[in-house]
Amino acid sequence: MTGTRLPGAPLPVDSVPATVDVIPGATLRSTGEATLQQALRRLPGVSTADQQGNPFQMDLSIRGFQGSPVTGAPQGISVFVDGVRVNEPTVEEINFDLLPFDDVERVELIRGPGAVFGRNTLGGVLNIVTRRGAEVREIVPEAEWGSFGRQKYRLRIGGTEGPFDYYVAGTFFTEDGWRDASASRVGRLFARIGLREGGTDLSLSYQRAQNRIEQPGSLPESELHQHRTRNFTNGDFFEPLMNTVTLNLKQELDEHWALAATLFTRTLDCEQFNVNFAHTNTRSFTSTATVGGTVEATHQATLFGRSNRLVLGVEYAYADARVRVFQETPAGQREIDSDVRDGLTTVGGWVLNTLELGRNLLASGDQLVLTAGARFDYVRHAIGDRTPDPDIPSSAGTHTFVRATPRFGLNYNPTPRLNFYFSFAEGFRAPSFLELTCASPATICPGLQAGTAADPPLKPVTVQSYEVGVRAQPWAWLEGRLALYRSDVRDDIFSVAPTGTVGLFFQNVGGTRRQGIEVELRGKYERLLEPWVNYAYTEATFRDEVLLGTSRVTVDCAAPPCTQLVRKGSELPLVPRHRINAGVDAHLTDWLTLSLSGAYVGRQWLRGDEANAERPLTDYVVLNASLTARVKALTAFVAVQNLLDNEYETFGTFAPNFRAEGAPVQRFLTPAPPINFHAGLAWRF
Repeated sequence: MTGTRLPGAPLPVDSVPATVDVIPGATLRSTGEATLQQALRRLPGVSTADQQGNPFQMDLSIRGFQGSPVTGAPQGISVFVDGVRVNEPTVEEINFDLLPFDDVERVELIRGPGAVFGRNTLGGVLNIVTRRGAEVREIVPEAEWGSFGRQKYRLRIGGTEGPFDYYVAGTFFTEDGWRDASASRVGRLFARIGLREGGTDLSLSYQRAQNRIEQPGSLPESELHQHRTRNFTNGDFFEPLMNTVTLNLKQELDEHWALAATLFTRTLDCEQFNVNFAHTNTRSFTSTATVGGTVEATHQATLFGRSNRLVLGVEYAYADARVRVFQETPAGQREIDSDVRDGLTTVGGWVLNTLELGRNLLASGDQLVLTAGARFDYVRHAIGDRTPDPDIPSSAGTHTFVRATPRFGLNYNPTPRLNFYFSFAEGFRAPSFLELTCASPATICPGLQAGTAADPPLKPVTVQSYEVGVRAQPWAWLEGRLALYRSDVRDDIFSVAPTGTVGLFFQNVGGTRRQGIEVELRGKYERLLEPWVNYAYTEATFRDEVLLGTSRVTVDCAAPPCTQLVRKGSELPLVPRHRINAGVDAHLTDWLTLSLSGAYVGRQWLRGDEANAERPLTDYVVLNASLTARVKALTAFVAVQNLLDNEYETFGTFAPNFRAEGAPVQRFLTPAPPINFHAGLAWRF
């Protein structure tokens, strides 16, 4: 893996004191999944929740920390594409539908806080590296068809001309969806040109994504049992347009020093529409423009006769974000609700050193590697408010957060096939734009929309994480790994709703903890079978007694929104304690492969039931299968998802059912798709 923020000289995994997965893009796409979140959930410690009812907007959870496209969800995962952070500047959300999934060269999933990757990296980081032109020129048209009206068409062209390389790809995906008003239209363009000559590696890339995603969301449990395909609030949609230009440079300065740099500019314009039975509908427009750059220097040499790698880096980014929220009647009449703007300035600097302390210390051929580093972050929000209603106090204000976070790790490798490691790391998340503008009872934010008054600053969320693990390959045909971790979070931020109010505000609520065990085994029997299995035990709990808002009915509150007493030890919602993934690739012939995979996911508490007082989501099992043929230049596949056609749900919350008499509060659940098929062809010219 790279082991650094920007692409550089590779670092052996046995010198990294963390659980790391390096997944080639071809492996991700061979799973048959349509999105990155779905493909990644085969890894231990990774799970998904589908609160929007659309696979392109699934939440991703790593060790109980969340990465979500939903505004207002607490974020704890960072995502980078070619060295550029793509967490949105509004609320650090992740729009997974904008990621260039089909153009990924590899993904590095590094669990735990990272000194190199900085703020918001509480549970882990997804470091995405995109494709470049190969040595052999290729033209590859691809097409897929499947259930629910799925169609996907794609064309990519790549190659080299002397020291130059080029890669251009376009993707168009459309699907009617299996539920009412759940269609998806995804269009992506990715182009990259590069120059490799001598010690210079330069590339310029352009990404464009223009999508429209309908969001059927969750259903009242009473309606779910009648018809799983229904849409409770027909008409919700998300429509983004993103453009990104990235310049990457890697320069070998001499035999010891190398310099890497990235410059980027990124714009995103989004329209979000939400239907509301109880009140007027909501239509919001978000526009962000971000510019920035990163410089990283790597020094590879010997220190006191020992191999040593030193990485020094700095980054700067400025984002201008504007959010306008309108209340809209069914007839289309709009009234502005809020108009706020944020100028977000972020500066970071880091140092990371990897030193081989010695060899043959305890046994012949063993190795001891020390990793130590630290990062400094400066985050400044300059919030302006142009809301026209004079009765609403201004939310304008400036909020600054400064934090230094250390990292320490030790690898002991008795043999090349056995690696033990220990790590300690800290991380932090500065409060987001939305959280800062809705941070007191005087500034209730209906529907989690933009703020309405100036607020006292929230404390940043901080985490201390410990991990021990082992990687082993006892035989040539078997490899495995084991990791145990604990992450203690201070000043976690949750939404709170005082009894008798309408809406929510954000507040520091004390401590939470994520701890668990991850085990993985992978085998290879000659050229015939490649079985694999992994298990994750994830315990995510509150460590302080706290009052939180909830939309469910409680003992002391008959009409929500209510408060609930969350006791120490209560589990965080939507984090399954147990998850087992297993599968096998059977190479029936040199050109035909049959793949079977399955997952068991344990029960999960519903969002809004942080007190763990109601019935949770039930556990479930899902199986998938695919058959892939590769004959010369032709690749063809057939895939089946949910092979047993099980009915299960992946997300749950509580809300009033305005279709029922008296609008009682009910469990709202998001159903998973039934059995479905898709097939595809690709021809390489």
